Formats: sequence, C-alpha cells, structure tokens
Amino acid sequence: MTDPSSEQLEQLRQFVPLFSLSDERLRELLALSSFEVIPPGVHLFQEGAVDNQTMYLCRGEVRLIATDGAQERTVAAGTADSRHPLGDSQPRRLSALAATELEVLRIDNNVLDYMITWDQLGDLARSESGIEPDPAVQWLSKLEHVLPFRHVPGANVRALSQRIERVAVQAGETVVRQGESGDYYYLIESGAARVTRQVDLAELGAGASFGEEALLAEAARNATVTMATDGVLLRLSKDDFNELLKEPLLTWLSPADARERVNAGGRWLDVRHSREFAHYRLPNALNLPLHELRQRVDELDRDVRYVCYCKTGRRSSAAAFVLSQAGYDVAVLRGGLQVLPPVMRGGS
Repeated sequence: MTDPSSEQLEQLRQFVPLFSLSDERLRELLALSSFEVIPPGVHLFQEGAVDNQTMYLCRGEVRLIATDGAQERTVAAGTADSRHPLGDSQPRRLSALAATELEVLRIDNNVLDYMITWDQLGDLARSESGIEPDPAVQWLSKLEHVLPFRHVPGANVRALSQRIERVAVQAGETVVRQGESGDYYYLIESGAARVTRQVDLAELGAGASFGEEALLAEAARNATVTMATDGVLLRLSKDDFNELLKEPLLTWLSPADARERVNAGGRWLDVRHSREFAHYRLPNALNLPLHELRQRVDELDRDVRYVCYCKTGRRSSAAAFVLSQAGYDVAVLRGGLQVLPPVMRGGS
C-alpha cells in the first residue's frame, strides 16, 4: 500500500491512539499493516493467546467472550467501542469470535509503539521548551530508515534524543583513526566521509553510520574515517551506545537455539579472518570477515536468517549490528565457538 488514499488515512484516524499520528506516520503504518476479511464463525484470537498484535474492527460485529462466561459483549463497527483495539491485552483475557463477516486492521504491537514514540518525540520536545526541538532531535525522527530502531524501547528512544551530540566537522578532518580505541558511535547528518585502510574502502554520505565495530568488539579502530566535505555528525558515547542501542538491537542465541535456527533453514555466518575459517569452521558456514563486511554485504541473501559467530562473540556482535542496520535478519551465537559442545562442532 504505497499510495494510501485520503479515505484510508481518515479511516485510521478514527482509531485510538492512531488519531494522534501525523500523516507521514499513518502512511508508514499503512504500509506495515494489513486489512483482513474474516468470515463469520472464525476466531480472531483465543483467550490466553499471546500474539503481540493490535486489531481494530473496520466492518461487522465481533463477540468478545470469556471462558467462564462472566464476560460477553458484542462490538459493532462504527461504535465508540470499535474505536479502541479489540480485547487489548497480552495474554488475551477474552476470545474474539466473528458474529458476521468482518474487516479488521491488524498491526504489530512493536511497530505501533515505535511509530507513536517517534511521532510524539518532537511534540514532547516542543512542549517542554516552547520552541522547535534541537536539530539532532528532529533528525533522529528520520532514523528509522537508517537504523533498526523498531527494536529500541520507547524509553531508550527518549534517552537517545537527550544524550546524542551534534558536532560540526570540516573537510579533511579525521574523525576516527585506525589503531586508536573507540569512544563514540557516529551518524552522518550531512556531508560525506571516506573510510580508508591503506587504500580507500568506501565513501559514506548522509544517513550512514560508523564506529560501532570497535565499540562492540572492544577492539581498536579497524579503519580511518576522514571527512571528504564539511558536514555535521551526530555522536553517541560508548556507554550510551551500549545501553541504548547495543542490547535492544542484538539477538543473542544459546548454542541449542542457534542450531535450531540453522536447522530450520538459517545459515552460520563466520566473521573471523579467512585463515581462521580455513583452519576450522562450522558445517556449511559462510565466511564474511568483519573487516570486509561493509564491502561485501551484498553477497548475503536477505531471505536467509543468519547466525553470526566468531571465537568469543565480540566480533560477531559487531557484525550483527552492521548487518541489522542493512536490514538483514541476524542473531549472534552467545559466547562464540569456544562455548559450543563437541557434539555440535562436527567437522570442517
């Protein structure tokens, strides 16, 4: 649904709390939601279920029923009750049964919470100060297209807007230097930067980020980043990065859960050096060394669910963060190869 009509937007504005969203957010929400037609006699959800979804009734009538019979009522589209989500609790406290043919709007709770948080962030800043929010806060509201902020809790989003720094930089200025320790994570608001390691590796523009590898792997900077033009950077300190972005973003898997993901069609992604990989690797693993990741990321399949691993988990967590920013479905083997039981290791 790439070009929603004014009627569709108006329909969403009838629902609570969707009425509070801007037109821009409503359009994004429509693209991430689904309208479904449900025949009579079918359950939308059952009491006790945990589906992490918000459902709105657009057409028809729904019976909400408790197992013990203590609660039973009918909600009809167009009424005051229908403006609110159906049976809005997790786990579900009631079952929802279609009394007639229905049309329902189904939204993932994480997506909805994310949209509301970002939409209201600017309003909150204005109400507190009485003036337009800081440019860093305004720019952060666009970062859902740069970072996977759908994984960041709302409380972290608010803290992020307060702690991020906005820094003007000049052409030729070295922002990070290869071999030095990492202290900040950077996002480019405007301008362009060059990434080098003896030779040019990449050019980064507005919306790009850098510096996370050293923070996540607790290692020295693996490349130098120099501004190619004047610009503005947003930076987040190492401690704030770890607190607000690292933990909410990364998915850590135990050896058993990692193996289950791979057996279900996923794939091991070894981010160690190619010589380490040649010496020993997990069966059917793909090797994409961390230091080559940005240049070779297009070699990966966006339809595959990857499990990153290295020896300890440090390098693989850095790789997973980069890949998540690029939109890949990736998790990290907690503890790395050194924690795998012998039965899981197999041959090379």
